Amino acid sequence: MTARIYDFGLSDDRELTMIASDGGLLDKPHRTDRVRLSPGERAEVIVEMTPGEELTLRSFGPDLGASSSNTRDSGGDDQFDVLQLRAKEKLTPSPPLPDRLVTIPRLDPADAAQKRSFELRSRRINGEKMDLGRIDTVVTKDTTEVWQVRNDHGRAHNFHIHDVRFQVLTIDGAAPPPELRGWKDTIYLPPRVPIRLIMRFTGYADPATPYMYHCHLLRHEDEGMMGQFVVVEPGQRPVAPSDDHGQ
Repeated sequence: MTARIYDFGLSDDRELTMIASDGGLLDKPHRTDRVRLSPGERAEVIVEMTPGEELTLRSFGPDLGASSSNTRDSGGDDQFDVLQLRAKEKLTPSPPLPDRLVTIPRLDPADAAQKRSFELRSRRINGEKMDLGRIDTVVTKDTTEVWQVRNDHGRAHNFHIHDVRFQVLTIDGAAPPPELRGWKDTIYLPPRVPIRLIMRFTGYADPATPYMYHCHLLRHEDEGMMGQFVVVEPGQRPVAPSDDHGQ
């Protein structure tokens, strides 16, 4: 993953229909003229075209909320063509999209067993660089947690969690926009904006096998902006990682 953050749209500014994000379908189709994706984020979109039509998928310079020099580092000043779309001369009409795609069960912050805070700054998370021999966080299996993440830096970062999907509760105290209301595992962090995430740890538990959370911009994670957590059964304690962990 590079540091580039894309702001996808079509060359004639027509709307796309976004139907899914990192972890699956949105609850309903979301029509928009831009889809912003930071490294590691995914989206599924539908483009309506007529027979024989040609369009270009383009990346526009995203507004990252960062300083001008830091915006430039993540592609904020760039606009370029990504892909040419060419419709066949004869097309079979697609069925209409349903008004509702799926029911997403909403996690309740009142059920959170733990609330944690993570601050990203200077290639560190909570003041620590990645250390393969250190477990930063211990999570109990089958519990819900709320994590607040904040980019306390002037440059662009994002946050990716291994093992689980999360839902976005709030962005700077407000409800998330429609494109961020589905299941996610990666999210862009505007500078100095707190984002609250909620997740439930129902998968594999092993006190000796850590998972990671990290900034997904390649240089940042390579320079240590990562941490480790283990998921344990109730009453278990973490085990120091083995010598070959991470190899």
